[in-house]
Amino acid sequence: MHPNLVDHLTAFVLVAETGSFSAAARLLNRAVSSVSYSLTQLEAHCGFALLERGTKVSELTEQGRALFAEAKSVVERAQRFTTHAASLEKGQETRIRIAVDVLFPSGPLYRALQDFAAINQRVRLQIFTSSLNSLWDDLRTGVIDFSFALLPAIPLDMEGRSFHQVSLRPVAASSHALSKNTQPLVMADFQRERQIYYIGSYGLDMERSGRVFSSDVWTSNDLQHIRDMVGHGLGWCFATDDFFQEEVDAGRVCRLHSDDVQLNPTRTIGAVWPIDRQPGPLGKTLIDMIAAELTQP
Repeated sequence: MHPNLVDHLTAFVLVAETGSFSAAARLLNRAVSSVSYSLTQLEAHCGFALLERGTKVSELTEQGRALFAEAKSVVERAQRFTTHAASLEKGQETRIRIAVDVLFPSGPLYRALQDFAAINQRVRLQIFTSSLNSLWDDLRTGVIDFSFALLPAIPLDMEGRSFHQVSLRPVAASSHALSKNTQPLVMADFQRERQIYYIGSYGLDMERSGRVFSSDVWTSNDLQHIRDMVGHGLGWCFATDDFFQEEVDAGRVCRLHSDDVQLNPTRTIGAVWPIDRQPGPLGKTLIDMIAAELTQP
């Protein structure tokens, strides 16, 4: 393999794309003679011409067309390698593992992830669904790096950043008995009906810290199952305003009204991590982006 093969391939790709040695030279910040030398060396390495000579526009030969896509792939891989190496030199993470609470607002989260992905293409992001039952243990053992969650009082070995507060409200299908009551609902109304509840593990009947009011409780560790069970009238559940927004807008699900403060709890949402293992540079950037999305008017 030629020691300067990637440089020569880069010149080849740019000449082919721009149709001009001078244009390629400007993009590479090199002299035209340097670009021409790279093409000559590459063609000598291949044993045949890659570009037609003697025309105003540099066009690919038949062999050049056959190799162009492969050459471009090598150049792009080399560029990604360089970018990745530069991020490692800066101490940036190559992988970020995040636990996201099931009730964390999804709209701001995904908008922030879109912006983050646009400027950090080499970091590998792993996102897991979080529940309070396992969250602290997962953070302590390093299974996850940090979490976006609805935070109760956090343990002494954790610290975090609060974004703002969200309200949880009970919801049920429009066909459910609770949705047909025109008066403000009281606790006894909810206790008589099945509650749908999220748990994070197969080995649990209930979370350590939860809001369970009915003696008839169905649980699931899958958000889509919960969405479908509520939508089919199998029970009621607590949710943030955005979780069932599509179903509410379509009239399939209703937000239930109650004056009981226990049935209208508020939660602080934010990021949390172990005190002895702070988020890295890219993790802090992502936290800042999500905080900005959540605090927009």
